[in-house]
Amino acid sequence: MHRSNKRPGPALLAVVLTALPLAAGADDHGERAAGGKELYLAYQCWQCHGYEGQGGAAPRVAPSEYPYEAFVRFVRYPNVMPAYPTELLPEEDLRAIYDYLQTIPAPPPVEDIPALDDL
Repeated sequence: MHRSNKRPGPALLAVVLTALPLAAGADDHGERAAGGKELYLAYQCWQCHGYEGQGGAAPRVAPSEYPYEAFVRFVRYPNVMPAYPTELLPEEDLRAIYDYLQTIPAPPPVEDIPALDDL
């Protein structure tokens, strides 16, 4: 077996160092999303938006079609639902709820649901 005494080049080192924060961020996102489900239930978002964010008395919120900044605006300054200022819903809780909603898969298109073909 031949072993090289070469050290990793600067390009490889740069790639590895750049990827480390991304991996850590992914873990943070996953943890926030897991806690977001509990917060979604605790803040009783499910009463209007359904247990899976599918909508019902209010629009579908999962997965959100909007970037986080727009989602914040809808929650903080809504037209119809009650407003949730930061005193009621802290920023970190709102972010966790958003992250949770983003983990819920979108429903399939109507055309892809065989049971609806005959309707």
